[in-house]
Amino acid sequence: MTRQEHSSILSFLDGVLNAPAEPLDVEADAIIRAYFKRHPDIAYRLTRFAMGAAPAPAPAEPGHRRRLWLAPLFERRVKGALT
Repeated sequence: MTRQEHSSILSFLDGVLNAPAEPLDVEADAIIRAYFKRHPDIAYRLTRFAMGAAPAPAPAEPGHRRRLWLAPLFERRVKGALT
């Protein structure tokens, strides 16, 4: 890893941390923390994806038990903000 890459990661994370924040959704936070605990490498993968350094994940195959559980949380919040 170069110094520039190191600096880019830290700048990105500082930007996320210092961005204006909405109130914490406790249920979503608990789900995310549990997932990160079960899959420690997800922090690295998610950061690379968010920084645009990794390809978008492939959609789940039909019949796959994986849920897109986070999408409804954001849809609910957006719908609530629009009304």
